[in-house]
Amino acid sequence: MSIAIVTDSASDLEQGQIEGITVVPLHLHFGDELFEDGVTLTKSDFWQRLDRVVSEGGVLPTTSQPAPGVFRDIYQQLIDEGAEGIVSVHLSGKLSGTLNSARQGASLLESAPQIEFVDTLSASMAVGWASEAALSATQAGAGVAEAAEAARELVGRTRTMLFVETLDYLLRGGRIGRARQLAGKLLRMRPLLELVDGEVADVERPRTRKKALDRLYAQIMSNGEPERVSILHGNAEADATALAQRVSAASSGMDVPIVLSAPVLGAHIGPGTVGATVLRRA
Repeated sequence: MSIAIVTDSASDLEQGQIEGITVVPLHLHFGDELFEDGVTLTKSDFWQRLDRVVSEGGVLPTTSQPAPGVFRDIYQQLIDEGAEGIVSVHLSGKLSGTLNSARQGASLLESAPQIEFVDTLSASMAVGWASEAALSATQAGAGVAEAAEAARELVGRTRTMLFVETLDYLLRGGRIGRARQLAGKLLRMRPLLELVDGEVADVERPRTRKKALDRLYAQIMSNGEPERVSILHGNAEADATALAQRVSAASSGMDVPIVLSAPVLGAHIGPGTVGATVLRRA
């Protein structure tokens, strides 16, 4: 049975990066200009453009999900190419309307095979890894439901954490309440945040960048040596590299990839952010 895997660009995967996974780009808006995440606006171009906007006092970017028709067309193309089932894996439905748009897109198909939707309740590499887990399951002979369950099982063992240089970006996107944003400014915190049940939650409130990096490292290693770790950053490569090296040294030389945040995530976390996706051992 041929099963297609679909995800979105908030997975921090790029189109063509992994054969067998189709990445649907979310949208970036810089004023009146519209870009497709990772397609018409690359990661590096986004961060350079954001730096210019911030330095010049311009309008900060916003994001939006693809229209249902975009998902319909992608699903239809995969079906025309021989897909007998589809697993669609997406970022938290509590943070974005992308999952709902995907469901609506599927409902527009005149005739569709079995389609399973996975709400990862997360973002970044947690979504990417879940998509990979679904793909691996299909390659091992799993059906649509089993592949979707493999993605959900992996998500259940992941943590996605980050600290931000400023809460302003999360506030603008409606991801946190104004009270926490105000508290962060008054206390000059570098809040350590985690995606819990699909929403942004406070973990700790260190007041300096060094302490935030130390606490992030401690959280990564808090349940013993992890199975897999990826370090995320928003134009903060030096700090991300140092953290990855520190985790690798404490984890038997594990390869710890460093990922520059996708534009659609970067618009909400802002420059200076460092984060991690951690997979606990089964």
